[in-house]
Amino acid sequence: MSVSSFIGIRYSGFGASPGAAENRFLSFISLVSLFGMTLGVIALIVVVSVMNGFDSELKRRILGVVPHLVVSGEVDPALLDDPRIVARAPFIERHGLLLNGSLSQLVTLYGIDVLSESEMSIVPENMTQGSMEDLGDEQHGIVIGRVLAYRLGLVLGDSLTMVIPEPSAGGHRFSPRVSQVRLVGTFELESELDYRLALLNITELQRIVGGPAADTRVRLNNVFDAPALNGALTSGEGSNVRDWTQQYGDFFEAVKMEKIMMFVLLSLIVAIAAFNIISSLSVMVMDKQKDIAVLRTFGLSPFRVMLIFVIQGVVVGAAGILMGSILGLVLAHNITEVVGFFEELSGGKMLAGTYFDSVPTDVRYGDVLVIIMIAFLISVLATLYPAWRAASLKPAEILRYE
Repeated sequence: MSVSSFIGIRYSGFGASPGAAENRFLSFISLVSLFGMTLGVIALIVVVSVMNGFDSELKRRILGVVPHLVVSGEVDPALLDDPRIVARAPFIERHGLLLNGSLSQLVTLYGIDVLSESEMSIVPENMTQGSMEDLGDEQHGIVIGRVLAYRLGLVLGDSLTMVIPEPSAGGHRFSPRVSQVRLVGTFELESELDYRLALLNITELQRIVGGPAADTRVRLNNVFDAPALNGALTSGEGSNVRDWTQQYGDFFEAVKMEKIMMFVLLSLIVAIAAFNIISSLSVMVMDKQKDIAVLRTFGLSPFRVMLIFVIQGVVVGAAGILMGSILGLVLAHNITEVVGFFEELSGGKMLAGTYFDSVPTDVRYGDVLVIIMIAFLISVLATLYPAWRAASLKPAEILRYE
C-alpha cells in the first residue's frame, strides 16, 4: 500500500486510532458524511424503482389492451411478416354510448376476433365474470369493465342500449345506430379502460354499423417499435396506419418526464452528502496542517498530498454508496410489503382513490448502476477542492514557529 493510500484510509476513520480524541471527532464527521451518502443512494434506488413499477404497470394495463398498430386499407402482406410483429387480427373501432335507464356512459367499442383475442390483448386473462368465448356464442353479447357494469347498475345477463353515431357517406351528418345488447362478461384491468372500454364480436359490430370493411390490428413484441413500423406499413393510396403513441404517447411521455424530474430532485440528497464530504475534508485539512507540512519536508509531493484527501473522501463515499446500494435494493424489492405494514399500523391506504391497491416496484439494475456511478462521481468531485487546498499549503509558513 502506498503512503497516500495508507494515510488516506487512516484519515477516513476506518484506520484511525480509537484512543485519540481528535481522531474520534474526525471519525464522527466522516460517519455523518457516510450516512448522508447512504440515505441519498437508498432514496434514489427506492423511488426510481417505484416509478419504474408504476410505469411498467401502466404500460401493461393500457398497452396490453389497446392496439399497438391499426392498418386501414391495403397493405403489402410481406410487410406484415416483419419479425417485430407477433400477431394480427381483424379489428373495428367505434365510439358509442351505453344506456341503462337513466344511467349512461361514453365508451370506446372494439370489434374483435374472439378466437385470436388472447394473442392480441390481456383482457381474456383478466375476466372477472363470463368468458371471451361468450361473445362468439351470443349474437348480441358485449363485455365491459367490472366497475363500468357497477356504475351502470348491470349484472351478468342484463340488457342495455348501445348508441353509435355513424357518419354519412359525405361525412356531413351522423346517423345514430341503436341496438340492444346483453352483458355476457366483465373484466378488470385496474386502469381507466375499466370505465370506457367495451368489446363486441367483430361480426356483430359490423352488422350494427352497416358492414364496413375491417381494419388490421397488429400486436408488436416491443410496443416502442410502433412509430418506426407506422411508416413502413403504409402503402398505396387510401391506406392509413395509426399507432398507440397518437392516443397515449403524451401520457407516457409525462410519466417518463416525472421519473426524470424525481431522479434529478433526489440527486440533491446525494449532493448534500457531497457537501458533508467537502466540510469533513476541509476540517481535516485544517486539523492536519502540521502533519501535511512534515510530510512535505520528508519529500512527499503535492500530488501525493492531494491524493491522500482524495482517497479519504472516496473511501467514505464508496462505503456510503455500498451500504446504500445494499439497503436500497433490499427495500426496493420489498417496498410493497413495507408499505402494507405501515398501512396496517395507520389503518389507512396510501393509494386510496387510485387504480392501484399496492405500491408496485420494478428494480432495473441498469438504473441502479447509473445511480452508483453518479453518486461515486459526485463523491470524487467533492474531494478535489479540499485536496487541492491541502496540496497548496506552504510547509515553511506552517512550521515557522514550531
